[in-house]
Amino acid sequence: MTGPIGRSPFAGAVLACACAVATVHAGAGTGSADAVSWPLDERTTIALVEDHRVPLVSLVVEFPVGSWSAWARENHAREAWEIQLHDVAGGLRKRADRLAARLEVSMGPRSASIRASCLRRDLDAVLDLLRDVLNHRDFDRRRLKRWKRQRKIGWETRRKQPAFRLEQTVRRLRYAPDDPRRLEYEEPPSFPAKPERLVVVRDRIARLGGRVVGFAGAVTREEAQRAATGLLPAGSVEATRDLRPVPGVVVPAAGPVEAFTVTMPRIEQVFFALVRESPTVGDPEYPAFLVADHVLGGHFFSRLSVALRHEGGETYGASTSGRGDTWTEPYALTTFTRADNADATERKLRAVLAAFRADGIEERERAAAAGFLLGRRAFSRQSPGQRLERWLVERRLGLAAGTYAGLAERAAALSLDEINAFIRKFYDPRLFSLVRVAPGPS
Repeated sequence: MTGPIGRSPFAGAVLACACAVATVHAGAGTGSADAVSWPLDERTTIALVEDHRVPLVSLVVEFPVGSWSAWARENHAREAWEIQLHDVAGGLRKRADRLAARLEVSMGPRSASIRASCLRRDLDAVLDLLRDVLNHRDFDRRRLKRWKRQRKIGWETRRKQPAFRLEQTVRRLRYAPDDPRRLEYEEPPSFPAKPERLVVVRDRIARLGGRVVGFAGAVTREEAQRAATGLLPAGSVEATRDLRPVPGVVVPAAGPVEAFTVTMPRIEQVFFALVRESPTVGDPEYPAFLVADHVLGGHFFSRLSVALRHEGGETYGASTSGRGDTWTEPYALTTFTRADNADATERKLRAVLAAFRADGIEERERAAAAGFLLGRRAFSRQSPGQRLERWLVERRLGLAAGTYAGLAERAAALSLDEINAFIRKFYDPRLFSLVRVAPGPS
């Protein structure tokens, strides 16, 4: 846990937003469908992926508020949540070390969580440790002051990175100042170094309704029920609606900007992004988008990489970014090149997009993309902990269990004609804006 210093540019937004309905997921072979869940009480759900092949247990306790929430921003909830692992004497972390247990406290865009993994025999001791983490009030003031300094240094460092400035500019052009999708690309606000203020916020988070206690590994249903009982403070009766993030309206509403350039001193390259909004996971055309995106920029021999790296030698990297979830994200064709080659690279970048829209993809490309989307599912199901995490992701977003695996199957079932029809509509160059970061005065 590194503390609240900021996230890296072009990172996908952490998936989140809790759904308070407890459901039982049955079946096998798709996504997180082998997780089961049931209510512990009216405010808390238990989830379990049972697997006794090895004597290990993963535990996730998740709470329905994240850093994108307006309430969380106003009350410095991220700092209040993440500091709780740091007591003055460092005793909590020392206990985790003695148990050889991984312990992580974090807040993402739409949820706060505590994660632990340990040997089955140490589960009771780890549960005791988690109770102490959630209830102690001995927040380390020195750690808070260090975070304040790190945050300032981290922000100044990021502002000097052209890739960060490119993504920041894209988001400033598309989203209003109060839109949560801009948060990680704006200067972070200062936060109080007084632990007593943060303790109150931590306590409120820990008592929110809509909590989940998830177990994965060598735990039975009866053991999970017993372990979850008494683990958390009594749940609050307050509604959680006001804690959920709200997306803003994408701007400019009148249409995309043709080109926008930001200059930076002392750089020798130009960075490009051809941008429009991504579809959402719930869009009926999202499966076609997955196939098209993989062919265009999703691997080392994608259309972008072949044209701009392998054939032309314009760049070391060319790809796509921003695939959205239940919210849209900036979807971008990105690359960079030396400054004296900027015009040629821009022409090639635009030409790849135009040709992709005009010609579509070939059957061999469709088949390869379908194989990739279906094949990679196995890598996300190698451990019970991974299957629990996928269940949590889908629950936060209010999606049915197995949604992501189902997307891969739907994408693989599409015909070449269906995918090319989507490409002709979505990849119209007139719907994309060009944003550049180039050498020049600051």
